[in-house]
Amino acid sequence: MSQTSAGLQKQTPRWQDVRAKAIDATFDADRRRVGERVALVFRWLFLIVLGALNNLNPNATPDDKVIIDVVLFVWAVMNVVVQVTLVRGYRPGKQFSLSTMVLDILFASTLVYLSDGFKSPFFLALFLAVITNAVRFGATASFLSALLVSFLYLFIGGGFTPANFNINTNATIGTMFLFLVVALATGYMTRELERERRAAVERAAQADSLRELSMNLVSDTDIKDVFDVLVDHAVQMTTAQHGRVVVSSQDGFSVVAAANRDGKETVPESETLDEHQLHQAAGTGEAVFAADRKQLVVPIASGDGATVLVVLTQDKALFTNQDLFAVDALTGSSAVPVANALRYLRSRQEATTDGLTGLVNSREFRRRLEGAFARPDRRDSPLSVLLIDFDHFKSVNDQLGHQHGDLVLQMGARIARTTVRGQDLVARYGGDELAVIVADANGAAAQRLAYRIVDAVHAAAVTTIPGQHLTFSIGVASYPEDGFTATELVAAADQALYLAKREGKDRPCTFPQLVTELELADGNLVSMLAEAGPQVMVAAAHAVDHRNPVTQGHSSRVVAIADAIGRRAGISSGDMESLRAAAFLHDVGHMTLLSGGDGFEAPGHCEEGEKIVAGANFSPEVVAAVRHHHDRWDGSTEPAPLMARILAVAERFEAMTAGRGCARLASPEALEEVKKGAGTEFDPAVVDALGHAVQDRGLELNLPDISLPAIVPAPEPVAAS
Repeated sequence: MSQTSAGLQKQTPRWQDVRAKAIDATFDADRRRVGERVALVFRWLFLIVLGALNNLNPNATPDDKVIIDVVLFVWAVMNVVVQVTLVRGYRPGKQFSLSTMVLDILFASTLVYLSDGFKSPFFLALFLAVITNAVRFGATASFLSALLVSFLYLFIGGGFTPANFNINTNATIGTMFLFLVVALATGYMTRELERERRAAVERAAQADSLRELSMNLVSDTDIKDVFDVLVDHAVQMTTAQHGRVVVSSQDGFSVVAAANRDGKETVPESETLDEHQLHQAAGTGEAVFAADRKQLVVPIASGDGATVLVVLTQDKALFTNQDLFAVDALTGSSAVPVANALRYLRSRQEATTDGLTGLVNSREFRRRLEGAFARPDRRDSPLSVLLIDFDHFKSVNDQLGHQHGDLVLQMGARIARTTVRGQDLVARYGGDELAVIVADANGAAAQRLAYRIVDAVHAAAVTTIPGQHLTFSIGVASYPEDGFTATELVAAADQALYLAKREGKDRPCTFPQLVTELELADGNLVSMLAEAGPQVMVAAAHAVDHRNPVTQGHSSRVVAIADAIGRRAGISSGDMESLRAAAFLHDVGHMTLLSGGDGFEAPGHCEEGEKIVAGANFSPEVVAAVRHHHDRWDGSTEPAPLMARILAVAERFEAMTAGRGCARLASPEALEEVKKGAGTEFDPAVVDALGHAVQDRGLELNLPDISLPAIVPAPEPVAAS
């Protein structure tokens, strides 16, 4: 994922909960702060009014006025302290608000207690707690405080008696009712104001989210990340539980991104797409609700024959118009970036897809194959490649024209694509060749698949030219038996395909079959190499390696090492092909010799190899490299060719890292041993190139699964006494 998209990861449910709690806590704190400010204003108002009532009351005695003034003064001091505290920036908590509420009720109750109970004008002070509690704690708290104030008003100071109640029943009940009405009215107004404020905050948050979304979509270059961010925002901005981004095109509907409210990126398998709704939304450009309003489909952008749709789904609740408005705002902010992403997706598909067959092209095939070899679990996962050739295809174009040939290619591609498994990749490899990456399949499974493809093309009976039907020749090769690298595996499949065509076409052949034929060639080896040349050189190398258990995989590993050295030694691309050919064929002389010497290096194999390679019409550079790959760097006035010097280092390094004739060494240890021979046995420049390959990890060796048996040297003869 790109660096930009790293910051666009979906918010986890835990983060959503934390954010929701933080918002609620902020609202509570703001409400309490506003409540305290309102209480300050009302408190000063009540203190002024109550002070005037007390001192202007002609019926109160001077002593009673003094006592009431003292209570009012203490209450005013409390109000000053609260005001100074808030001015200094204090954010009141629940304990602070509860304390001021209790003090307000206490002072108001004291005033009522010290006066005439029901007849006291100081009962107005009790409204202060009722009103401010609505702002501090909400409507419920205001109503409960009204009940408490009513109770205190009736009973403090013994003011409530049957006689008092009967004297002015309506006034008593009316006063209590007034407390409750004030509590309900102020609570309702507070709740509405809070709801409006919360809605305003949510709208601001949505606007900020849309702004951030638009910036992220414009700056992000990964099409998958664009769709991931889009569907995640759609889910979070609505009440949806699941969301998907669907691309509608002439090929049907494809889900390109998904999101859940719980943070998962998959949608339940039971949740299917309603294609009627998708067609309706894509065709009209308008949002579509499901009949039960549990699904909402909104088109975002169209272009190049495709439409991007957002599909939102509910589990229990229903979608509302507010959800639609939120998604409309989202689509309005993302329409241009998504349209650009859609064009990018289309151009990328065109760059990786063959326009005639709809299969991936050869460049994408090689990229996918290289990616499969780059997987960390590559050595634990078998992999096979099939190369499919359309038999006698040239005659189709020659006799019936290229238009009919294109139709045959399309039919053959469809047969191959419908026969392979869902996880396999079919590509158009060349003009009349297809290639298949068969994931997690060994040689036997790949061979069975090849037979199924041959049977399927027989059953389809696609007419090529009058009186003939389409048939396939197929070459099969598997990792790790037939090749250690992507390039070698494709070459092995290509050589197996050569065998299938040579054997009469209309059949599959495996790479091991070709290797076996070369092993049994005996005197025909030179003529086979001369006839096929590069088409069988990988098989020839495997045939050489099969002569002895100790040499299994030897040639393939030498090729990989020589390739890494050659790249760092500055060899041109044309010479690299010759170097690989020499690396594959460097031990081919063993095919005409009996094993001898140390068990895997028969004396004279360089000279015999030179004869075979020269007779097979390989280039002089390849012939010289095969002949001199065991020459010492300082052993002659005329040093061996560069390719031969590279093979000498590669062979020694391969033997030590594979444990051939010695204890197996790790790459750094083997490199140190090779360095000991630099300037004498080996070319120092070649050893230096090997060092760079090991140091930058550009050389990945495919070590055998088990240690090879070390060759125990023969004991030295004991001198006669």
